[in-house]
Amino acid sequence: MAQARCSISIVVNGDRWRQEGEALAAQNAVPRAWTLGGLADYARLMIGARLGHTFDQTELKALRWARSQPNDGDAQAVGAGFTVVTAPHISGDDSGAGLALDGVELGLAGCDVLVCVGSPMQWLPLRQKLEAAGVALFELLLPPTGKVLVSTERVIDLRELARHHHDTMPVSALFKPPPVVPGSAAGEVTADGEPDDSFAANAITGVVKSLAKGYGMITRRDGRGDVQFLSAHVAPPGFEFIEVGDHVRFDVVKAASGKWLAQRVVRA
Repeated sequence: MAQARCSISIVVNGDRWRQEGEALAAQNAVPRAWTLGGLADYARLMIGARLGHTFDQTELKALRWARSQPNDGDAQAVGAGFTVVTAPHISGDDSGAGLALDGVELGLAGCDVLVCVGSPMQWLPLRQKLEAAGVALFELLLPPTGKVLVSTERVIDLRELARHHHDTMPVSALFKPPPVVPGSAAGEVTADGEPDDSFAANAITGVVKSLAKGYGMITRRDGRGDVQFLSAHVAPPGFEFIEVGDHVRFDVVKAASGKWLAQRVVRA
């Protein structure tokens, strides 16, 4: 009989995660700054314990770092394997909207568990969609100091947990040192070409606008216009793998000529 497995998707409010992590470290409340690599291990340990799976039975299906605009945590997110996306509704006025939308997109993509970090999923219809799809929702929140959370088995005050239990497993996993990319300085992430502010593999979404003579055009969903790509930039390579109207994910890289091009284009 096949071993039961648990697939986990994680979506992080990168603005809150960065701010609260820096605040904890500045207060000397924790032994070192928490890391996204540590968060991934913490989620696997915690979900395993709560849903009856061991660490070896859990696997990460998707990792998403969502933020309203580029921030200092983007490099760490790339190094930890997170796709970086701009979620314009994550703001001081509406901290959970973009996170909720991004989370539901991940949750409905065939995972068993969705872990939202940093902001609650506030919209009931979106929570109901996850429930209808059989996706367990865990919320690791970063509330303002003094805010009291309603205690449930799937709502966790991550900031208080880190402050008071950082020396115990699985909480200590949050402080796993970040990986060092070979050939670079600690914390530095190397990449081919010069990325734009989306800053990660397949971070940008869009719709194929046209295909002709080895060149194609994609209309970006973030409102920043059209971007050109070559047939060799499709994965797998070749225009036979995509059609006009397809939704795609891609990088935008600055070529030697100074022109911005879409690369590593995949169907969304």
